[in-house]
Amino acid sequence: MTSGTELPDAQSDRFVRSSFALVSGNATGVVLGVTFWAVAARLYPAKDVGSGAAEIAAMTFLGGVAYLNLGTVFPRFLYPAGAMAGTVLRAGYAASVSIAFVAGIVFLTLTGNHPFLQPGILWALFFLVAVLLWVVFTIEDAALVGLRATVWVPVENTSFSIGKILLLPVFATVAPRSGVFTSWILPVTICIALVNLYLFRRVLPAHVRQSAGRGVLPERRVITSVVLGEYLGGLSFMAMTSLPTLMVIGQLGKVQAAYFQTPWLAGTSFDSLLFSFATSLIVEASVRPASSTATVRRAVHLAIRFLVPGLVVLFVGAPYFLRILGPAYEANGTTLLRLVAVTLPFMAVNVLYVTFARLARRVRRVLSIQVSIAAIVLTLASVFLGHFGVAGVGLAFLIGQGAVSLVVFPSVVRQYRRPDMAPSYSSDATLVARGSRRPADQVDLAPPGADGSTTDKTASWSASARWTAWRRRHQRG
Repeated sequence: MTSGTELPDAQSDRFVRSSFALVSGNATGVVLGVTFWAVAARLYPAKDVGSGAAEIAAMTFLGGVAYLNLGTVFPRFLYPAGAMAGTVLRAGYAASVSIAFVAGIVFLTLTGNHPFLQPGILWALFFLVAVLLWVVFTIEDAALVGLRATVWVPVENTSFSIGKILLLPVFATVAPRSGVFTSWILPVTICIALVNLYLFRRVLPAHVRQSAGRGVLPERRVITSVVLGEYLGGLSFMAMTSLPTLMVIGQLGKVQAAYFQTPWLAGTSFDSLLFSFATSLIVEASVRPASSTATVRRAVHLAIRFLVPGLVVLFVGAPYFLRILGPAYEANGTTLLRLVAVTLPFMAVNVLYVTFARLARRVRRVLSIQVSIAAIVLTLASVFLGHFGVAGVGLAFLIGQGAVSLVVFPSVVRQYRRPDMAPSYSSDATLVARGSRRPADQVDLAPPGADGSTTDKTASWSASARWTAWRRRHQRG
């Protein structure tokens, strides 16, 4: 792509603002999420809290199956698509909702008995609708981030978190068995209606108008490769975070699942915080490639400032935080929360490696890391649960993240110190973290020139030749 096809907004730097919006939204979500489970623990019997936690875990896992990991796809392709952004956005919605419907039907009919679900066709239909709503709820966040309207993401998520807490006491008296799950789902409906109205009536039309017929998309084979790789990697990550709850309820029962849910949610949410910096980095680098190296280093520095205090607070404060829920929660969950806290530095190394790979469009590297971590964690968790209780999941998480981080750490250090010498970058990457322009093999959607040819076509081929020569010099050096 040449400078003639850049969108008007591509020169503004929104990295800090986007990062702060996503991190503050995730941090608020963690606090309010823990508050939700604390209130639930006070108002509902432990077995009902455990059932609700399992229902939510099953719903979010099915949503992850259908999500296609658009949270990493939209930030890379949606904004640069320009005039084609609406087509990309609607295609993502349609594909994810369709997959969610099929996955929900398969789960309810072909995967055996689910003791945490209430019996009856009406509850099965309600659960299926909840899966569809949850998929749309997650996609709209990715769309807002991809279109650089990130500031509304924490507003939406905070509203959702407050709403579900306020509904807990209502359903504690009306429907205590289903109250936890129902309180979680109902606010989603309101958020979907308001956010999508704003997204499709304001944000998307404004971006299309601003694009003035311009925009870029990679070749179809590149998009297919990225979407497929990110989808499989996203499934692995979702399995690692969602399935342990179902494993706990299957091996240890509903009560232990209640003790497990809050510390697991609080600890693993730091992974989402780290990916918030990575997502903001990918969005800004996709539209401002000349500043990519500086943006990478700013992202790392900001992440460290959040990570170190978070580790200390989480480790030291673990028993005091869980004591708020009750002495049984403190006794059963403190070790788990501390093990997850100790894992944070290893998580950060792995997230940075995955981010470098995404910037260079090394999809197989992203997939291999995420699959490896998930496989180790889930395999060890199934073994450790019988020996160490819920803390066994934390130990499995520490070993899985730690082992992979030790393998990739040398590569992360090399790429951070010398982005221009990072190995095995794809020649068709949207961005390489060395401050280069986008390669010229992307499909140019700019209006044709007077002679019918694409604008600046000769200049694009010249840029491609310079890029190839640059790569060869550094590969020899």
